[in-house]
Amino acid sequence: MGKGIVVIFLPVLLCGQSTQAPRLRGDKAHPPKAELRITASGPRTSPFEPPEANDITYVTDASPGLDTGCTFRSGGPLVFEIKVDRVVGELNPDGTLKNAAALVAAGLLSPKATITIPAFDIDFNAVVPPFQPERDRITFNGEDLGFLTGDNNIWKLNTFEIDISKVKFAQRNAGGVPTPGVNTVRVDIDVANADELWCMSMDWGALAFKAISPVILIHGNNSNGGFWDRQGFTTELRRQLIPFDNSINMVTSPVAANGATLAGLIPNIVKSFGVDSVHVVVHSKGGLDTREYLAVHQPANNGTFKILSYTSLSTPHNGSMGADVLVTRAAAAAVADRIEFVNFPNYTRQLAALLGTDAGTPNLTTGFTAGFNAANIPLLPVADTKFNTVAADADTNGNGMIDNVPDEYRDLRTESGALSNIYSVNQGLARFIIDAVYQILRNTTAVAVTYRTEPYLVVFTRTIATITGTPSAQPIPNDTLVTIPSGQGVGGIQGITSRTATFTGAAGRNHSNVANGGVAATVIPWIVDVEKSRGDLR
Repeated sequence: MGKGIVVIFLPVLLCGQSTQAPRLRGDKAHPPKAELRITASGPRTSPFEPPEANDITYVTDASPGLDTGCTFRSGGPLVFEIKVDRVVGELNPDGTLKNAAALVAAGLLSPKATITIPAFDIDFNAVVPPFQPERDRITFNGEDLGFLTGDNNIWKLNTFEIDISKVKFAQRNAGGVPTPGVNTVRVDIDVANADELWCMSMDWGALAFKAISPVILIHGNNSNGGFWDRQGFTTELRRQLIPFDNSINMVTSPVAANGATLAGLIPNIVKSFGVDSVHVVVHSKGGLDTREYLAVHQPANNGTFKILSYTSLSTPHNGSMGADVLVTRAAAAAVADRIEFVNFPNYTRQLAALLGTDAGTPNLTTGFTAGFNAANIPLLPVADTKFNTVAADADTNGNGMIDNVPDEYRDLRTESGALSNIYSVNQGLARFIIDAVYQILRNTTAVAVTYRTEPYLVVFTRTIATITGTPSAQPIPNDTLVTIPSGQGVGGIQGITSRTATFTGAAGRNHSNVANGGVAATVIPWIVDVEKSRGDLR
């Protein structure tokens, strides 16, 4: 039987089974594809609008393999690409994930991706002996997904699940946009018949999956992004396959200046992952700098990305008595001939002069943070961001001081060349210096200065400044730079925090190793929980 005879008699054969005959080559009874187009915001040939494209849903709506009219096998195969510009993890040479199974097992990545395609005129259930019904085979990156389904002369949404290990993801380019993973969708038309009989078309294709958002790490005063490597935080992130960035390196500056610096850095880091949401983990003053960014600069970026969670590690949310002493001493030195200390450890005068202040120190005082909290906290994006805090005490053996045995400040020496040099010459002196700072925070609730003049060498007078500490009623645990109440933001940011952890006793931490792998292991579940409730793992 020739093709012309088939076309003439098929409507008779299908009488009673369908109100419209299947579209075959030469069938002129149905309008051409162009007449079926639905006007929309873009080319629309089906009645289905594509989903909104974002960092977990990728849409291709224009391609030589789409919107082709009703295409027969000789016009195919129909091929289009779906580009994924999201960075999820380390890649194989072909662009698939090296650790896909481990990411899925950890709950950081969906086991399947879903591909959705509106397909037209798929006569999947047609009965037209001696011919086979329409079978249009679809493959994804060469992986056989089976056949498109549908019915005569209608559009139908086809959905397929793909093992996530078959998806090609983006390669990160630090400082630039990612190189996308290119995923190829192919449809071989009418593969069940020797002669080409059936035609079909596709309007768009969408690929969707779930993945955890990356973490941006922000260092503290007089530090750099390598801090997170030195203390082991990034080691744990890598072990748990959490994507992260610790490239930020800020100069020692006031909070307002560093907030502005972050405004120039964070958006580009977000872009480099191809995402629209991230988490931030911050250390020490970096937590104040980041709060400045969130309140003042993040609103301008809300249309592009959100900060899902903020976790501070020993950030002096309420300031530090150590900074109070140094700033008070610096102010007194500018007008006084001699400075005396009352209710402080021996040699505090010499220690304060040795340590001095820097551009960031004034913003670490209790006075500055009180004003900062009053202005900043009401502006923080509590609707978008979950706030968490971590604080610690450095006294791991509970004897009320910092010791060499056990070595309770080893990691502090990692971050201070001066302290490390002193330790190499005189371990006792190094311990004394750190313990003096620890005792100031442990036993002081306020710092005040008074001035007096007295005769000097008969004909002269000199000004004496007396810096007095107000003793605390109870010892205040601290990590040598930040007390636990300040790290928790008691009376301030604590009012908007969701979770907090304190490391004390044998599990205690100093101001440096409060960012080690053990602390990372504590906060990673917080981040994952936020992802599951309001992030990309929902």
